[in-house]
Amino acid sequence: MNAAEIYQALRKHGYNASRVAEALEVRPQSVATVIRDGCGSERIARAVAVAAKLPFEQAFPFYAEKKARKYQRLQQIKTLKAMLEVV
Repeated sequence: MNAAEIYQALRKHGYNASRVAEALEVRPQSVATVIRDGCGSERIARAVAVAAKLPFEQAFPFYAEKKARKYQRLQQIKTLKAMLEVV
């Protein structure tokens, strides 16, 4: 989703970035940055998704991609370790 869609979903449910920031005790700019960039603090992103009543993975796909990359990296390391044990 893009930032405009996330802001619209927040407004639809009576919230905005400032209210989310206040609830999390962070600066409104931090929330706005996460919404605008689609990455950053996962805690803030999850809170925004909850407030906007959006599926987390749909609102912020960056985190699912990051998790997949991490899993792939760990699998590659595991494979490489196994290969190196034979040497």
